[in-house]
Amino acid sequence: MISALKYSPPVAKLARYWYDWRTRHVEQWIFVATTGRSGTLTLVDLFAQVPDCVALHEPYPAMHGEILHSASYGDKARVTRFYNTRKAVNIRRSAVGARSYLEANHLFIKSFAEQAAGDFRQRTRVIHLVRNPDGVAHSIYQLEDEPGTVAGNRWWLDYRAPSNLISLADALERHPEYSHPYFKGLWYWFEVEARIQHWREQWPGIPMVTFHTEDFSSLQAVGDLFSSLDINLEDTRLESMINVRRHERAHQKRRAPLALSERQAMQQAFRCLLEERGFHLPGSYQRYAHPN
Repeated sequence: MISALKYSPPVAKLARYWYDWRTRHVEQWIFVATTGRSGTLTLVDLFAQVPDCVALHEPYPAMHGEILHSASYGDKARVTRFYNTRKAVNIRRSAVGARSYLEANHLFIKSFAEQAAGDFRQRTRVIHLVRNPDGVAHSIYQLEDEPGTVAGNRWWLDYRAPSNLISLADALERHPEYSHPYFKGLWYWFEVEARIQHWREQWPGIPMVTFHTEDFSSLQAVGDLFSSLDINLEDTRLESMINVRRHERAHQKRRAPLALSERQAMQQAFRCLLEERGFHLPGSYQRYAHPN
């Protein structure tokens, strides 16, 4: 009963008003559009060292599980209600005393990007964090939680969902060539990148800067990322931030790695499948279209 009262719309609305006042000095609300398995922890490490910046990795509520399912299967009302009564309040509570808020959460683009953009409006900023498709797909493959599994649908995406921009359930489930689990991780990368591209077109007024995982060790690239967000830091400060040892969460790899040549062949086959089905390759793929 207490929980029901706490998360009721009237109480949540009052809490939002209170935290709106306490976060009135926040200049930008930064969210990360990404697949995950892409360096989000490293990104949080960097921004946590910026003065007056709160940087969080997948903070509560993460917006996965039932909320992700609702977003994927068209129940926008439920997602919006949950965002308004829980997510919006927790974001503001976490940002008290800060001038910048960064949330590195791969669920953003999949479940609450529209709600957050409508909430924070002109103060919304987005970092498009991109890792190469093989790195993401192979990581998911080794974890054995690819889309289609219980864990995969809970955290990544369900390739059967009607909202998918790239609908390939028939091939991923039944085609003798494309039913290998690695393809499900590849599908996930292309689906998320397609959603990011679509979202950019739907919200042209919201600044979005692209940053590649491979560039975390580049002083120039990291400096440009901060500059694009009006965060100006001296090179000596940037060097010390970049050289901080990154922490990694322990993940149990259940599958042995696939040979690089095998993965490259599957990437080429998947690209051909997309082209045969009439799906456009996202612009973010161009950097990785011709691996060495």
